Amino acid sequence: MRDRHSESRSTWRLLAACLLVFGFTAGPAWGQQTSSTSTKDQETNKEKNNPRVVRTFGTEKGYHTELTNETTGSLPQEDQRQLSLLMVDIFEHIEKARVALDADDPTGALKELTKGREGTLAIRKMLPKTIVHTKTVAPDGKLIFEDELTIQDDDIPLYAGILHSQTLAPIVEARRNAFAVAGLQVVESERVITEAIAKLDPIEAQLTRATKALGENKADVASKALAMALVRGLDFRSFKEDSELASARDAIWFAKRSLEENNTEQAMTNINVAHQRLMVYREVLPKDKRKDVDDLLREVDQMENQLRLERTHPTSPAERARQGQTATHWWDKVNTWLHHHL
Repeated sequence: MRDRHSESRSTWRLLAACLLVFGFTAGPAWGQQTSSTSTKDQETNKEKNNPRVVRTFGTEKGYHTELTNETTGSLPQEDQRQLSLLMVDIFEHIEKARVALDADDPTGALKELTKGREGTLAIRKMLPKTIVHTKTVAPDGKLIFEDELTIQDDDIPLYAGILHSQTLAPIVEARRNAFAVAGLQVVESERVITEAIAKLDPIEAQLTRATKALGENKADVASKALAMALVRGLDFRSFKEDSELASARDAIWFAKRSLEENNTEQAMTNINVAHQRLMVYREVLPKDKRKDVDDLLREVDQMENQLRLERTHPTSPAERARQGQTATHWWDKVNTWLHHHL
């Protein structure tokens, strides 16, 4: 059990390190809009800028329903990365709790569960929240229905194409073990995993279930709940056609690491691999979709030439830092291409 824990822990740590680097349709509507607009695009932009949107559906003298949406909070890109880091930490605590239960250490497991639940609460506080208030009124003015819902998007991307199947193998194995504990079958796939999405709602539910079970001295129930947190709380998304692009992305990541270590030869090797993979990927794209890839290939060529010159003309620390920033820019760019070009 310790081997499984060490392998899983190192995987979550690697993932955390990677992350550190980087409406409604209806019939006629009348009145009660926040403001009149001339086009659909203007209306959409207005709603984005105004956290409170009111719509009324139906006819003024008949049954009509007023729908009020009010959103609080926002989620800029840097906060999205924080959410991903927190979620990675939560999964590590889940795995540690599973290991503790396997070792007949319910006290240790409860400690890990407590930390995991604290992490989910932190994520909840950071996520934007939308309150939807619905009110339906009859022709005589009598209120016949009223409801209020609080909505939060519980999907937390762990990464947008950081690692491929080889690096993800320990994570996939941990989830496969969870399926076995839960008594479920998993269908194997050779497709390349390019995204991992954590689902906060089922994770919270299973952590609560596991905590309750430990309080009742039901270690087997707690163990199954933790397994279900991995089964229902993790969604791996695979796209075989992105294989070459995923390989290029990983080579760029390793090139960046080599540059940070001032290892010119290793950086050149990795950049060369990225260049080859991008060339293969370019060939599967329609001709009108190749410009971005061609632009990146030119930048990669320039970097390769610069690194060759370093064999006789060592570079400065400032230039090395600039090269690292360039590689980071490439890495971010390739991530945005996954699933969009095809």
